Amino acid sequence: MDKSMELLLSRLDEKLNQQTKIITTTVTKNVMEAIDERLKTITEENTKLKAKISTLEQKLNIMELEKRKYNLVFFGIEESGKLEAEMVDYIKDIIKETGTHIDSQEIKNIYRIGKNNNKSRPVVVTLTSLWKKHTILKNKANLPPGINVKEDYTKEVLEKRKKLQPQLEEERKKGNIAYLKYDKLIVKKPTDKTRDKRKREDSGSPNSSTQKKINSKSVSKEIIRPNILNYVGRGRTASLSEISKN
Repeated sequence: MDKSMELLLSRLDEKLNQQTKIITTTVTKNVMEAIDERLKTITEENTKLKAKISTLEQKLNIMELEKRKYNLVFFGIEESGKLEAEMVDYIKDIIKETGTHIDSQEIKNIYRIGKNNNKSRPVVVTLTSLWKKHTILKNKANLPPGINVKEDYTKEVLEKRKKLQPQLEEERKKGNIAYLKYDKLIVKKPTDKTRDKRKREDSGSPNSSTQKKINSKSVSKEIIRPNILNYVGRGRTASLSEISKN
């Protein structure tokens, strides 16, 4: 093969390599652009889906709060085969012992929560008015021994309140007025009037011994009270009327 042919073949090979590189680069670029465009589309769709999920979660939370708004959870109600109507009367009698009048028509629904494991399960009572609910909570210190009542919070709220409990106790030790409101810790500085009242109570007034007895009674009730978190998330059990048939 003469030199001219070798030179021609060499140039053809070089040109072929250049074209191959150009094609490879072009294809790679097009593929990367297509991938980038697809990823961009997927990312945008993902962002929109997250926003929709967030909106749905907010709506579900609102619905859940609305559902529980009129509820109270009673602890210490003995397990028995009472019919639903009998349980309504039983709860009414307990509430009346606190000095709060209530009619059967003011109780919209009543059922137990948690698994039936031969232990006293909480009883959820749905009322027809917030005013009645707040009145019962206000007078809950007068409930019979061993029975307590709480707000019907969601599991998330209960867990937040549990985490805030140590901080709540710490603020009270400092002498501040501290309490939990929903899932927030409220802390207020005591006024001079509050300090004077505490000094009078600590000085040994005639009512101080009585007050201590009441407080000790309240504390004992708090200790025996079961944790509602043990029952949250297990769903509603069968209605009381269904339980009585079993």
